[in-house]
Amino acid sequence: MNIFSKAGKQEMKLNEVALLMSKLRLPISFVFTPVNLEEEKEKFLNSDVYEPIFKYRLVKNNNEDILKRLSSLKVITDVDPRISDFYIQLIDSKKVSNDLMNAVGNNELVTENSYKKFGFPSPLLFRNASRVMRGNVQGYNLVKYPVAKEDDILHYERIKEVFNLVFEHFGLNGWEVRASSKIQKNGVKVGVKSKWVLMDSNIGRSKFKLKKTLIHEVGTHVFRSVNGLNTKIDALSKANIPSYLDIEEGLAVWNESDMDFLTLKNLKKEAAFVYAVYIGEQLSFRQLYNSLLAVFSKNTAFNITYRVKRGLGDTNYPGIYTKDIVYFRGFKKVKRALEKDKSLYEKLYAGKIDLKQCEWVDDGLIPRAKIVPSKQEWNELFKKVGI
Repeated sequence: MNIFSKAGKQEMKLNEVALLMSKLRLPISFVFTPVNLEEEKEKFLNSDVYEPIFKYRLVKNNNEDILKRLSSLKVITDVDPRISDFYIQLIDSKKVSNDLMNAVGNNELVTENSYKKFGFPSPLLFRNASRVMRGNVQGYNLVKYPVAKEDDILHYERIKEVFNLVFEHFGLNGWEVRASSKIQKNGVKVGVKSKWVLMDSNIGRSKFKLKKTLIHEVGTHVFRSVNGLNTKIDALSKANIPSYLDIEEGLAVWNESDMDFLTLKNLKKEAAFVYAVYIGEQLSFRQLYNSLLAVFSKNTAFNITYRVKRGLGDTNYPGIYTKDIVYFRGFKKVKRALEKDKSLYEKLYAGKIDLKQCEWVDDGLIPRAKIVPSKQEWNELFKKVGI
């Protein structure tokens, strides 16, 4: 059967919906990365007045046709109504994602669709973020970043070896590390669909930073994906509705904190995304950058400003991309929830779910997680792999 041959239907089965959705191409991070980023960064840092003008690539896709065929869907007939409602929400979210991706370079439309997808910081969240940026961090479990010695820095081949040993330990079959020129300098990124952990071939990480990366990327993103596959609900193994993302990134930061790898520098940076989004829409790139220099180095201030201005064209004009508020906002949500009910931790590993969907685990709608990391297991594993 050709899934593209029929008009949109009001009723479908789950495998039909999942197959259609698997054809969507929504690489927003890739599309929102300017092709001239390094050039514009150099111009900016070598001037006192220059405002970056970013240029982007477009990605060919059939998203409009696919979303049109899904737009009439009212119910998925062979699943629990809660799963059906979840997929209807997911389809709506994918429409917004497609609009956001297609808006690249248009400041007004990027801002509008960014608000729809990721929201905007509340005044309370802004106040909390501002306090953290001022160094008021009472109630947070933070550690000092240890000064790395020269022989403490690990590079690509050794890092790849460590990741492979971690994959083997947790039975993560099919997962592998690959070098990529498409991610940021010294970066690491999880590709859920491909089961790849992509990293810069010139990467250098201290043992402290590598442990932190493993806890964040594998111990949160990979584990939630693998457990999500066990639910037989494909969408729970990958990015889905907006509320999942707060928990996904918030849990990753909470894991860093619980494992004693969250530093003041990192917490301030995550708070700064909230601060920058809250005040930055009407500010030019340079005006926002200048406001961050009181707290951050030039390079860090540039990177924070870039993260909330990516997707825009001429950054001399208003506009904002709000995605990165999910780190601090999500961390606050997860921290508050787990301080109230620690049993939620294991449930959150059942898949890429939000806090409300923990009820699905209690009700037996989805199975409990097979892989749930513990502090003791991670520490023993770090010793075993030599970091």
